[in-house]
Amino acid sequence: MGVFRSVVATIFIGLLVFATHLHAQEAPKFANAVETALDHVIIPNHQAFYGASTVNLTSLVRLCARPSSDHLTAARTSFKDLLTAWSRVEMFRFGPAREDNRFEQLFYWPDRKGRGLKQVQRALASEDPQFTDSGVLAGKSIAVKGLPALEFVLFGTGSDTLAAGNPFRCAFAEAIARVIESNANALLAGWNDADGYGDLMKSAGSDGSPYKTHGEAVQDLLRAASEQLEIVRNVKLAAALNDTPQSAKPKRAPFWRSDMTLPTVSANISSVNHLFEESINDLLAPEHVRQATALSFEIAQVTRTMDGLEDNWLDLSTSTDGHQKLSYVLFPLNGAVFLIREMYPAALGLTLGFNSLDGD
Repeated sequence: MGVFRSVVATIFIGLLVFATHLHAQEAPKFANAVETALDHVIIPNHQAFYGASTVNLTSLVRLCARPSSDHLTAARTSFKDLLTAWSRVEMFRFGPAREDNRFEQLFYWPDRKGRGLKQVQRALASEDPQFTDSGVLAGKSIAVKGLPALEFVLFGTGSDTLAAGNPFRCAFAEAIARVIESNANALLAGWNDADGYGDLMKSAGSDGSPYKTHGEAVQDLLRAASEQLEIVRNVKLAAALNDTPQSAKPKRAPFWRSDMTLPTVSANISSVNHLFEESINDLLAPEHVRQATALSFEIAQVTRTMDGLEDNWLDLSTSTDGHQKLSYVLFPLNGAVFLIREMYPAALGLTLGFNSLDGD
């Protein structure tokens, strides 16, 4: 790792010397990169998320109509697929995700003081029919209508009663699923519809677009990718692992009840890699292609380590061997963040500027 880091440092110094600003002749490359990112990554992944939300809703409708162990298993499986699909669009926190607090409506996390969980538990205890009406639920607190809320209803304390028949709990789950499907559809429309955010990115420089250049749109993509990896590293993993297995607090991580912590983290990381392989790496000049190799190397270190983990998240994070392996991935993740935040912008003549995570 020491040799590799020295190589990374050498590349970075070279970037600062040879790539100081964006040349006008590079503008078409940025436009092509934005179009490719939208058509090959952003929109298809949002389509998949919406599709997964529809499948999940259908499985819950079936469970509520005919409770059984098989139907509960199917509902839980479709929910896990939904989480994976969500994790592939999670990094796109700008544009449509900001409208109507849509991101927070879908993913109210971290819930550091458990306030959201308490709201879900109170709703279950109340058996108030308002929580089974998706139209009414859509206007309630973001804590009771998103993915973490649905995870608790399907996997939390008392969820096994869904197999035998628990009308209120199942109706609550179905209502949450309808709100999630509605928000997933709105996200997709926000990116994909005519004059939507996708078109605004493609038409950078025109009246109405929030971007003066396509280079600015690429900056948003780089920022989204670097922030996603920072969140994975610092908030989802490091904050839960702490320094030792004895001090680990694995329940700080998202989706531990469904044992989807590591699969969703893996999907977060693979989505970043997909964006770069499909779009961003094509922007690099020949003298800077080593940067793509370096990023691929760092992500491969994470993927290889995580693919070799077999136990569930709670056991891994509190065992000596599991904790050691999980802690190791923090290092290549840090290297990947450095590459995306510092070296890619320097190579492309861009500046990421403000990081929404700074100061958190």
